[in-house]
Amino acid sequence: MSFLKFSELDIKLNIEEKYKAHLSKNSHKKETLKKHIDLVYDYFIELTKQNDLEIYLDVLFEKSAILLNDIEQTKEFSDFIKYLFSKAIYWHDMGKINPNFQKDIMLNNLNIKSTLSDSHHSPLGAYLFINHSLDEMDSKNWKGDEAEIIETIIYIFGFLVSKHHGKVYQYEDLIFQKEFLEFLNHFDLHVEHTKKNQDKNRNFSSIFDYIETNEEILFLLSKSLFSLLIISDYYATAQFMNFGNNAELKYTDFGLIDEKFRERIYMQFYANQFDKELVNKTNKDFQKFSDLENKSNDNLNHLRNKLFIEVRENLKTTLKENPNQNLFYIEAPTGAGKTNLSLMSVVEILQKDPSINKVFYVFPFTTLITQTYESIKKTLTLNNSQIVQLHSKAKYNQKKEESEDGVYGDDKKNFLDNQFMNYPITLLSHVKFFDILTGISKDDNYIFHRLANSVVIIDEIQTYSPNLWSQIVYLLDIFAKNFNMKFIVMSATLPKIGDIIDSDFAFLVSNKQQYFQNPNFAQRVTIDTNVIQIQKPEEIYQKLEEESVSYQNLGTTKSKKVKTIIEFITKKGADEFYKYTKKHNKIFDEIFILSGTILEPRRKEIIEFIKNTHDKNILLVTTQVVEAGVDIDMDIGFKEKSLLDSDEQLAGRINRNSSKQGNKLFLFKIGQGNENFVYRDDKRKNVSATYEEDSKVKNVLDTKDFDKFYNHVLKNIIEKNKKEFIKGLSDYKADMKNLRFDNAHIKIIDMQSISVFVPINNEAISVWNQYEEAIQNKERDLIDKKISLKELASKISQYTFSLADYHNSGIEYLKPYGEEKCGYLYLEQWNDISDNKQLYSYEDGLETSVLKGEFVSMII
Repeated sequence: MSFLKFSELDIKLNIEEKYKAHLSKNSHKKETLKKHIDLVYDYFIELTKQNDLEIYLDVLFEKSAILLNDIEQTKEFSDFIKYLFSKAIYWHDMGKINPNFQKDIMLNNLNIKSTLSDSHHSPLGAYLFINHSLDEMDSKNWKGDEAEIIETIIYIFGFLVSKHHGKVYQYEDLIFQKEFLEFLNHFDLHVEHTKKNQDKNRNFSSIFDYIETNEEILFLLSKSLFSLLIISDYYATAQFMNFGNNAELKYTDFGLIDEKFRERIYMQFYANQFDKELVNKTNKDFQKFSDLENKSNDNLNHLRNKLFIEVRENLKTTLKENPNQNLFYIEAPTGAGKTNLSLMSVVEILQKDPSINKVFYVFPFTTLITQTYESIKKTLTLNNSQIVQLHSKAKYNQKKEESEDGVYGDDKKNFLDNQFMNYPITLLSHVKFFDILTGISKDDNYIFHRLANSVVIIDEIQTYSPNLWSQIVYLLDIFAKNFNMKFIVMSATLPKIGDIIDSDFAFLVSNKQQYFQNPNFAQRVTIDTNVIQIQKPEEIYQKLEEESVSYQNLGTTKSKKVKTIIEFITKKGADEFYKYTKKHNKIFDEIFILSGTILEPRRKEIIEFIKNTHDKNILLVTTQVVEAGVDIDMDIGFKEKSLLDSDEQLAGRINRNSSKQGNKLFLFKIGQGNENFVYRDDKRKNVSATYEEDSKVKNVLDTKDFDKFYNHVLKNIIEKNKKEFIKGLSDYKADMKNLRFDNAHIKIIDMQSISVFVPINNEAISVWNQYEEAIQNKERDLIDKKISLKELASKISQYTFSLADYHNSGIEYLKPYGEEKCGYLYLEQWNDISDNKQLYSYEDGLETSVLKGEFVSMII
């Protein structure tokens, strides 16, 4: 179906010059409403053009029209929906003709008597858009179903216009209730449509009754409209504020991948591989698996390269046979180099598919973001304008501007690039990514329009709650189909989430068990699956000491030193063991504790010490924060039994390069098991890791056949989704279909937390004072203020830790030691002593025994 392009639509209007849209910072200059909305529309055209988005929106317009089941009218219907989409963007600020807005906000008294009670412009803009569009619809002489469907689309778009300075919650919260009709009737212009609809008590939800398949159509169309509206509005407003009245677009570099970048990173990637010939090698250049059974560094590297070529060949073959294949799995054992495999996949996809113009890396932990960012930046030799890591602990990214004369607006442009992820390669958290896909705030939706034509690497998918797997794979599937997004999902313990909805994932590793069961991977560490039962944390110490001494005395341990790690589910368990060990230690030269309350500088000190020290016996006592991609290599491990994925993750911190022998991991359980509280709602908790095969009972932790475990978990999820009276995927689809935006928002971490700032030294106090001053400064330019806060955010994070805030968590007993301000608990009395115990110390973190509460012991 052929559409007029957005740039060809007759949208722009003649608006009297007397109406103003913005004042400059000093109020000396005013921007006319006509200039502003023209500029907004021009940015809309530019953004859709550069992001190659229009072709995908056209398909959504067409799918919306197909609801009619009338092929003859589909073209006219689609054209009108596209026109309304564009019109909503152009008309979004038409409510600024409100005389009260002109007088109170623009300092522009038009001497027009108004019956409106306030100076708000968004609701009036929605009203004008709706009524004008209803008049246009009437001129089409559509009747029955056609009129009902197009009328509802008009109201949906009007609703989004009304929210362009806020959040989009439930569409029906505003549209379908009497209050919305009363809100429309409040305006004294052209109310006949509203009155007519109110008198008839019309149900504007009728469009949803026509949607039997493609439930996502209106959701994706609405999100696209809202994103393009608010981002275009932001750019246009920023241009006036920074450059005055100028019709030429000042922001045109949106950080997209061009042909030069595509070619350069391909060459750099292969030039920086250890084996320079990898670019030309094929599967035939590698030995058989049977010839690689002996454990050695040479065989390990050979296996890594063999896997590298297998993934590349499978990727090339898949894309050649089906260029529209957009969903991929990479399943590889710990130590196989998944980051390198994913980066190779990225550069190869960019070579094969010129439509891809941006890359997103999505991680569950900030440590993984930082490690991968540094690795990619080094491998591809990228600068700050080409890659960015976005998370609370990352420094505010400064692009190196070509201009050295301090051109006004450069800092503002840098701020916009960070705010809107205008980089070819962006690394971000899983929370932020799914907020962009489904979130309701403006900050979430600014980025939505950038999703199209991208490669998205989702690492460590098993860390996501199984309660969300159905919704997540459904989202990946619909975004891949509708916006040309290529998703690569990877993990060492990979649940095949595509099975939940029969989604078409391509497996890039064909012979996964050949790698997983090869001794160079499978025998890096022996996991003793006979769980040791204890009642108190200190009861495991004797066994830990014995195994550590045993490792020291092995003939293969040349240094006669040992690095031992022990992980507890809760901070209380780690604390108790740590204190006991410090008193009774006989063999360790250094003992460290690493938990969620240890500050970032201390965490880095501990990790660097462990990585770079080889002449001391070291014990690391930790909670599950160590699983979060922490780059350490230990010799002996002990772990409080939890989920299978978690147990395997800790094993990945032992003998990482398969260069040692005699490495073991032991599992233990305290009392009835802390996992029964921490993981009580996790669908994996009661699924056994053992299975029977060839008349033998086997354990997945030994065989590394994780499908045996996950098939049970996935089967349970699929069966649940089929049950009529249990909330499942069908309910999520209904939320999306009916534009219940808040319900459709995937909250990856749906738990309240409290951020605790520790003023532990003069530098911390100085950083806090700067932060507090920046927040309270009401005289400063808004963007300058936001830049300062972002620059300070990474410094603040160096002295901050977070605690989950749930009922009876005991956090209320921590609050008296500080003051809640600026979004933090400022722990002023961090050095208070109670029962000869200091509340907080740099080396040991929070002393939880000072706190009270039923579940303080569950602080993790």
